[in-house]
Amino acid sequence: MTAPRSALPVQGKYLLGALGIVATLLSLRFVVLGAWPVLIFMVLDMGALAVALHIFGKAAVPEERLRVADGKVELFRLDGRGRQSRISLPAFWTRLEVSSYSECDCNLWLVFRHERHAVGSCVSAAERRVLIPRISAALASARSRDA
Repeated sequence: MTAPRSALPVQGKYLLGALGIVATLLSLRFVVLGAWPVLIFMVLDMGALAVALHIFGKAAVPEERLRVADGKVELFRLDGRGRQSRISLPAFWTRLEVSSYSECDCNLWLVFRHERHAVGSCVSAAERRVLIPRISAALASARSRDA
C-alpha cells in the first residue's frame, strides 16, 4: 500500500511559468512607479514556490507492506521522512479489527494480545474497506496451515 502521489504535470509547470512571467510584468509596473520592493518580494515568492515544489517532488512516498507467510504477519512501514519500521506478529494469534463510525471513516488494526498496530494508514477509507476481505483471507489461510 502506498500513498497516492500526484506529480505536477507538464501543463501545470507551464502554467506556473506563465504565472511567474505575468507576476514579473506586473511587478515591473510597480518598479517604474518607484515601488521597487514589490519586485524583490515577487522574486522571493516565486523562488519559495519553486523550492517547495522541488522538495515535495523529492520527498519519499509513505508506504506499507503487509506480508503473511511462514506463520508470521510482517508489517513493514516507510514514512514520508524515510524512516523504516518492521513489526512481526504470529499469524495464528493475530486478528484484524475494523472500526468504522461512518461511511467516510474506516480504521484497520492488527491485534495481538495487547498490541494494536494500524494498517492502511497511507490509503483512503474506501481503499481500506477493499483491503478487509483480502487481509482476513490471508490471516485465515495462515491459521489453517498452522492448525
